[in-house]
Amino acid sequence: MRLMLILSAALLAACAAPQDRCVRQAQTELTALDAKIADSAQALARGHRIIPATERRTTLHLCAWPREPVLFCTRHTPEAPETRVAVDRASEQAQLDRLRAERAEVAAATATRIAQCRAA
Repeated sequence: MRLMLILSAALLAACAAPQDRCVRQAQTELTALDAKIADSAQALARGHRIIPATERRTTLHLCAWPREPVLFCTRHTPEAPETRVAVDRASEQAQLDRLRAERAEVAAATATRIAQCRAA
């Protein structure tokens, strides 16, 4: 019974109204642009950009489970935790200004698309 209730709730959540899907699709570009603006502003405030580690190392170690005496387990760890790259403040500020100007244009276009979605 509980499983049926959970599955039906998940099914209803997946079947969003067409209007909601249209609004969400209209906002994707604006959301991505906002993320770029936030990243650029953060890098400018810190003076460096943080690049996450991409290389991982797998280590093998012993681990114990309640029902088994001893097992071998693997753990994936990054080689270097992160890399900090200095940013050129002038070019980063220019990029931030360009992104903010582009955001104003995209916000107007998004508002138009959302109005069209709600009218339909």
